[in-house]
Amino acid sequence: MDKPKKEPILISQRQDYRLCLNCGFPNRNSDTHCMYCNAGLFEDTGLFSWIKQTYYILRWRWQLKQHREKRHTSGKERLSLWKGVGFFLLGAGLSAAGVYLFALALAEKSFSNGLMSVLFFFYGFFTLKTLLSKK
Repeated sequence: MDKPKKEPILISQRQDYRLCLNCGFPNRNSDTHCMYCNAGLFEDTGLFSWIKQTYYILRWRWQLKQHREKRHTSGKERLSLWKGVGFFLLGAGLSAAGVYLFALALAEKSFSNGLMSVLFFFYGFFTLKTLLSKK
């Protein structure tokens, strides 16, 4: 068997970044000043430093989540607009086809064609009703 392409990462391995205690920005271990706010980075140990780092980690995660949700919802709004237009055209087309086929079924005096035209009309009507009703 071949060797795996990537070496496994130990869970207990030290992180390759340091958080700025001023703004919470993750910096490389080799940096002496924060790349975001230019505050001096120093190794501070203790409970207060740990609490502050935990706060910044949670704040960054929350901000990233908010940013992702904002990006994701803007795409959904655009997609829902296209879906709405598509469903409107589908509903209007099915309703119009149902009315047209019903008129043909009356002219031909065909019960089965009339039944199919009523189904077309109701599918179109309920598509439009569902689209235009408030949720």
